[in-house]
Amino acid sequence: MPVETLLPRPRPKPAIQPWPFRPQPLPDELLSSYLCRLAVGMDLKPITFLNTVFGSAKNLLAQDLDNFAPPRIVERIALGTLRPAGEIHACTLRAYAGTLITAHNPKGRNPWLLPTTIDNNVRLRTGLQYCPACLATDAKPYFRRRWRLAFVTSCTTHGQLLRDRCPQCDAPVHQHAAASAVHCFKCGGELCEQAATVARHDHIAWQSMLEAALERGWGPLGDEHLRAHVAFAIVRQVAALLVNGRHAQALRQVVARDWGGDPAPYEKPTARQPFEYLDVADRHRLFDMVERLMRGWPHRFVHSCLEAGMHRSHAIKDMPNPPFAYERVMRAYMDATPYQATEPEVAAAAAWLRRTRGKATYRDLRAICGESRAAIYRHMDYERRQAVPSRWRTEAMAALESQG
Repeated sequence: MPVETLLPRPRPKPAIQPWPFRPQPLPDELLSSYLCRLAVGMDLKPITFLNTVFGSAKNLLAQDLDNFAPPRIVERIALGTLRPAGEIHACTLRAYAGTLITAHNPKGRNPWLLPTTIDNNVRLRTGLQYCPACLATDAKPYFRRRWRLAFVTSCTTHGQLLRDRCPQCDAPVHQHAAASAVHCFKCGGELCEQAATVARHDHIAWQSMLEAALERGWGPLGDEHLRAHVAFAIVRQVAALLVNGRHAQALRQVVARDWGGDPAPYEKPTARQPFEYLDVADRHRLFDMVERLMRGWPHRFVHSCLEAGMHRSHAIKDMPNPPFAYERVMRAYMDATPYQATEPEVAAAAAWLRRTRGKATYRDLRAICGESRAAIYRHMDYERRQAVPSRWRTEAMAALESQG
């Protein structure tokens, strides 16, 4: 007799319920700041909130969520808050791809983005900056996304320098472990205490221009208007030349002498460390010089580089694909390659020598036309018979015979 088998009744998966507290991200809010506000609104610690939603198998606070949050995390937050996924994605540093950077590297370092180097849930580097005046005057204190960018060293709203550590104990800012957004996670002191340093007006205006380029998608550079990521690539290369390389010290000295700024070296453990690892005080000194150097682009830059003994090969070092706007400046003003005259130019020089001196010799043509040997051999008047004709002479005569 057939035996009937009872199968378990399939149960539909429960639908994901929205969270009870669903605030809208504040203007330019950082993803980690938004997650902290979500947790506090539901009376939970950030780590408890994340473990409840995503599970504790993988500690999400052991990574830089602002920089490396995977799409599934963004989509889950969007479902829980009933917000568009694009709005949550805009809180991440990945959203700068296409404007600040060409593409985002999800597994490593990205240009312009400050590293945090998290170990055991604690941030070892000062990769999160803040403006004391902003946090003190916010109705709901929160951290801005632009505070994670290397060129942002001052607050364009309050005109003062940013901070990247607690003013009492010098600990990095770690908002997930702090009692609130305005307190230090280590000593509990207020981050907004002590007066801040005022930034130069010209520096504030220059940084405001760069921040506006992020919003518009293009930025001015000299007389040109370039795509934002192209302009930022050029600005970053200029900053890198002031920090690293054997000409960096000489370049800083020239800029300080001619245009102002502090030429003191920067504290870094290795000779090639990227400037994104510098603290906010050193980066502010750096971009103060960059701002002075890039006024009236490219003339101050070219003058300072040549004064420091720097040529094209040095200026494009560590830049595998220089933007055309930068390469054009290098070739026009800083290329030390000997000039090679074109075929018509050598022919015209030979004709002039015959009219004025009666003969177009190799010596005279080379003095006028430089290292254009192949063209010179084709147009010079033969001076003497060579025991072993040079390769240039052989190739030139073969070309003439083929044409004739």
